[in-house]
Amino acid sequence: MAIAAGRRRNRIEIVRPVETDTGTGGSTTTWQSVARPWAEVIGMTGKEAVLEKVLQGIRVYRITLRHRRDITEDCQIRYGAEDLNIRSAVDPTGRREETVIIADTDGALPTR
Repeated sequence: MAIAAGRRRNRIEIVRPVETDTGTGGSTTTWQSVARPWAEVIGMTGKEAVLEKVLQGIRVYRITLRHRRDITEDCQIRYGAEDLNIRSAVDPTGRREETVIIADTDGALPTR
């Protein structure tokens, strides 16, 4: 059964990396907005890890939205002030009703 519309009350933004030539033989990565859908966002777990000699909190979220086929692990999600890495994006029933994403803050690149 598809998620009720009333439970999709969080606005997220899906962004995709775009490589741009600098003209001097290099390239730079910018982030292009793909969509700003409404979603149900549920915090699953939290943990701490030492990244680059700094203790950082890592949060994991389950995000459910209307079905989209264009979400890949190369994309990231902006949720409030957080940038999230997409670890998986699946259609749990195969009926193209919804997409369930597992995303976390572990090593997410800044997209702003």
